[in-house]
Amino acid sequence: MIITRVLEEEGLNKYLVEQVNIREQCAWVHADKAEATKKAKSLVKGALARAEKLIPLEDIDIPITGKALVIGGGVTGMQAALDIAGQGFKVYLVERTAELGGRAYKLSMTFPTHNCGICCMQYCKECVFTPKIEDVLQNKNIELLLESEIQDITGGFGKRHVVVKTSKGPVDLDVGTIIVATGSKLFDPNRISELRYSNPDVVTTVEFEQLIVEQRERGGGLKRPSDGKTPKTINFIQCVGSRDKTKGNLHCSLVCCTYAIGQAREIKRMNPDANVYIHYIDLRGPYRGFEEFYQAAKEEGINFVRGRISEIVEDKGKVFVRALDTDADVLLNIESDLVVLAVGQEPSEGSDALAKMLHIQTDIDKFMKDINPMFPSEFRRGVYIAGTAQGPKGIRYSIEDAKAAAASAIELMKKGSIKFPRIVAFVDEERCRGCGRCEKACEYGAITVTKDEKRGVLVSRIDEIVCEGCGQCAVACCNKAITVNGYRPEQVEAMVRAITEDIQGVSSDE
Repeated sequence: MIITRVLEEEGLNKYLVEQVNIREQCAWVHADKAEATKKAKSLVKGALARAEKLIPLEDIDIPITGKALVIGGGVTGMQAALDIAGQGFKVYLVERTAELGGRAYKLSMTFPTHNCGICCMQYCKECVFTPKIEDVLQNKNIELLLESEIQDITGGFGKRHVVVKTSKGPVDLDVGTIIVATGSKLFDPNRISELRYSNPDVVTTVEFEQLIVEQRERGGGLKRPSDGKTPKTINFIQCVGSRDKTKGNLHCSLVCCTYAIGQAREIKRMNPDANVYIHYIDLRGPYRGFEEFYQAAKEEGINFVRGRISEIVEDKGKVFVRALDTDADVLLNIESDLVVLAVGQEPSEGSDALAKMLHIQTDIDKFMKDINPMFPSEFRRGVYIAGTAQGPKGIRYSIEDAKAAAASAIELMKKGSIKFPRIVAFVDEERCRGCGRCEKACEYGAITVTKDEKRGVLVSRIDEIVCEGCGQCAVACCNKAITVNGYRPEQVEAMVRAITEDIQGVSSDE
């Protein structure tokens, strides 16, 4: 805040400032100007009364451990790890699976370059923006932990103790910053029985990608799984598991339209005579160049059918796609040699448990939530979220996320220490009886009940670095032994009395 910064520059204590929110709490929310003015006066009176009770405080000086943990070995995690390691910091890169790269590693084409997702070669002219797996493996500052999962995270801002479960047993790490790049998983089409996903000729876009890769390796054209014949009619079904609250998720997965169009164009490249249909609700491509990409697909003879699929029908060994063409207002029953389901994205396995460990909120779509969506790389106690851990997005934007998060982590670790506001809880040990209710109430693990050696009694003690100042412990304390700096009882009581003393029927002593 500008006011507190100016106060500090003039040698005054910034904790002796009280702010009154006249705009949002009065001017913008009340039509009656006279009543709004009356309310504003009451708020100012309350602020003045509270200001008289304020006491000077000092910021907490927090040392920052110069090591980073990156959780997730996909394109986002690799880019973040490479950027941090490039500045000379030690990086622990933890990946659940046996290999790096995530889903992008398996992509034979990506929008907009239409080339591979990740290149394993050290030098590749076609690789425009993606990090190299080889770079990660050869970087001396990156310690790679494959087939590993985060088991526990304790500690607070600047120094967190992390227990990683590996195939060789638990590994203990101490890090100053954490980047969460856990990615996402694909929607399981088995959850929608009408799509007949059990049929070998009904595949997901990722499985179809593998068919394309196999065709390139052996040559001879695209083959369908059931009998190895060349498919002549292929139907793409969009929004499988997306934009459908009853059978999937409400959110749009963003990349499915560009991905499916790219695959459809690849079919046309391999077999210009193939009949290709893309069934969609709305085409969404929030990326530069998408419109040109879409127009090129139409010119190549790809059929775009707007409308929902009612079901996929199996009849005498054949597959039929039943759909409503809402533009032509006709029902379609298309015999299809191959059906490709454009499945959406969901939060990855274990992301919910990890979010709880790091006290990260999740949004309505269950993806991790930024503390401030306008500044996604802004740090929150040294923890950053990047890539599709935040929600669906393409490779390019995941890379940008990784770079922003890494830059923030690097800046923090280079400082070596940081001052943090002392709006934290504290214990009056004379009143504390060591019951432990506050310890149970604290979801951040900032409180421990320990023996006071001088008096020989149990008391609660708070780690200021771990404490978030939420006040739950103060609420739980039955002896009024805990309070939060800036919100001491006498400060709040003075404010409430001043605000309510003009209200008819309310005594200032109540």
